Amino acid sequence: MTNNEFQQNSKPKFPGEKEKKKKSGAIWVLYILGTMAVLMGLGALYYNYRKDKEKTYIDNPQKGDVYEMQLNTGYYTTARVELVTKDSIYVTYNEYTTDKREGISEIDIDRNYGILKTVYSKKRVENLFTQDSIFAINRD
Repeated sequence: MTNNEFQQNSKPKFPGEKEKKKKSGAIWVLYILGTMAVLMGLGALYYNYRKDKEKTYIDNPQKGDVYEMQLNTGYYTTARVELVTKDSIYVTYNEYTTDKREGISEIDIDRNYGILKTVYSKKRVENLFTQDSIFAINRD
């Protein structure tokens, strides 16, 4: 088989066959981009929903709320609300810390909370939440 014969045999057998392959590739790219856009939109909606819900938790704290927070040292820990008064929130800090946000759920165990309590004004807790020092609030 000569080089010229090989080139003739490698041509598409039907007119428009190459164009169909290009179109199907473009459809897959559009499908993937569309799926990514939908997932990003859903993620943004969930983030906003969670932040709104946590804002209501900050405005109306309850005994048992657990604040996931970043300390001044750069480590992460939790603080559990023990008592709420008219203008103050009493919390007990977790005795353990972690260097990653993802590991925080592993240390949130009842026996890890000490007996020493810390008092915050409600305004201070709001400021910590606004500054993202308190970045998540868990309520049972």
